[in-house]
Amino acid sequence: MEMITTHILLYLLIIIIGSLWISKKTGIADVLFYLIGGLIAVNFHLLSPHSATIETFAFIGTIFLFFYLGLEENLEGFAQGVKKGWKIALAGVILPFAMIYLTEYFLSGDTIKAIVFAMAFAPTSIGIAFLTLNTLSFSAKAKLQPIIVAAALTDDVLSLILWGVLGGVLVSLQASSSLGISLEAIAVLALSPLSNFLFFSGVMALIAYLFFLFHPTTSLKKSGALLNLITRTKNSIYSHLGATQFLGKQETNAAIIIMIFLAFLGSFIAEYFATSVALGAYFMGLIINKDHFENQNDGDKVFHEAIEKLRFLTLYFFAPIFFISIGLQMEIGSFSLLLSVLFNACILAFVLFVAQFIAAALTAYYINKLPWHSASLIGIAMQGRAEVTFLVAMAALSMKLITSDDLLLISLTAFILNLSVPFLLKIAGEYHEKKDQSSLL
Repeated sequence: MEMITTHILLYLLIIIIGSLWISKKTGIADVLFYLIGGLIAVNFHLLSPHSATIETFAFIGTIFLFFYLGLEENLEGFAQGVKKGWKIALAGVILPFAMIYLTEYFLSGDTIKAIVFAMAFAPTSIGIAFLTLNTLSFSAKAKLQPIIVAAALTDDVLSLILWGVLGGVLVSLQASSSLGISLEAIAVLALSPLSNFLFFSGVMALIAYLFFLFHPTTSLKKSGALLNLITRTKNSIYSHLGATQFLGKQETNAAIIIMIFLAFLGSFIAEYFATSVALGAYFMGLIINKDHFENQNDGDKVFHEAIEKLRFLTLYFFAPIFFISIGLQMEIGSFSLLLSVLFNACILAFVLFVAQFIAAALTAYYINKLPWHSASLIGIAMQGRAEVTFLVAMAALSMKLITSDDLLLISLTAFILNLSVPFLLKIAGEYHEKKDQSSLL
């Protein structure tokens, strides 16, 4: 039976307030204590991981977190981040996938289960790294954060597309006594998630171009009649319906409501095309910037006040509930069950940490030519596992590809990794700052 909403919210707020207090006393990022708070709450039966109220707030928290993350970035910075980060993302999918597959196959001897585990642990969670980075201050953060965000989002996209293919293949293999599936069927499965993502990207690019002063044709020659017509049409639409009209002329509170509407619109478009709602919110945040407020005398002030209020809502209410909900996935039925999966979880977490660190850090060091202290920080920041990991795991459970004990193993492995990120990223940030300061002397 569902607890009353005020009861649930009181427990959530107690965890948030307690986490912020402990974080201030210890100097450790608050995200760590949100995870621990969720773990304690579910195992003392204070909160349920199946609560519709918590699921709703956690879903909203995902949208707010990624929208705010997009607002903190800009298109030019994101493009540069993708340019530098896509190789890190590709390596960060391939090596962890291969190593987790081999490890889980060695532990269980089950091919299908090993593929599910590999798919669940291939994508990176940028949310945990972002909240931790938000508490740190070092000179290179502005340079490295766009690379980390772009790499994490890119490997999430790759993982979602890969899951769209492999999920259907695994169900077919499980149902087939001959363990055979045609190449044509695989091609159809591959086409669906890829085409969905391309359609989503196309719709978002069109919205950005028409309403947010995005000019993908500025580098092209304007001699073509069709291109001239498109440019004139775009300029006409923007002058009457563009962001400077519906967003830039508003006072702060109205601007915030409109920005929240846009975040959910982006998430709706992503969900419509069977893509992660986090990507829709992020890309919508990415195309909003202070230039849309330039037709007001105090436009810059309105923009920054709106960002600050959204920051408060995101970092001190909605995002914490999202991370508490991750801790709630750590429901342990019995002590014997915990002992039975803890050893395997530690092995998987160790293998994944090493594989992810090697893939991300060495790619950043040798291919992106970053100094080792920057490369190693990126390798640590890419360790979190949350949003897409649990999406894949829950989908696999519903498809009966894994059991509830397997879900606990995935949750425990992700929890161990997520606990390590705030500690290690804090150490890496401090070490990075020392190296930067010593190089100036």
